[in-house]
Amino acid sequence: MRETISCISTPAIRPTIESVRHRFEIWRKRRGRRGRIPEALWEAAVGLCREHSICEVSRSLRVNYNGLKDRTPKARDMGLAVGKRSDLGFVKLDLGAPIVPSECLVEVEAPNGAKMRMCLRGGLRDVDPVELGRAFWRQG
Repeated sequence: MRETISCISTPAIRPTIESVRHRFEIWRKRRGRRGRIPEALWEAAVGLCREHSICEVSRSLRVNYNGLKDRTPKARDMGLAVGKRSDLGFVKLDLGAPIVPSECLVEVEAPNGAKMRMCLRGGLRDVDPVELGRAFWRQG
């Protein structure tokens, strides 16, 4: 006659990692060698992914990360939030028109009276203002 384990087949309403880990430990002690994890335990592990990351759950329960990850999209399809940071919302900002390029005016005067004025607009792809300044200081 086959013995059923009541603590594995009866999922808790809001299981904690500790309670599910305890259920896994009981199953591991009573299972046959190389037995598959019962579906009820997988469901409990997936349920933990509502509030904890997949990595945290897989480490705590000592289950295969990819096996758990493959089962969590089913939870997403049922409308469950997966991962700790899933409650954070992202806001898309519509900035409308592109930002106007910046403009900068740099005036430099050397001790010998030489003056240099640089007006920088937009991107500085073709001109390096630092090199221009070095060349100016070297010449005087």
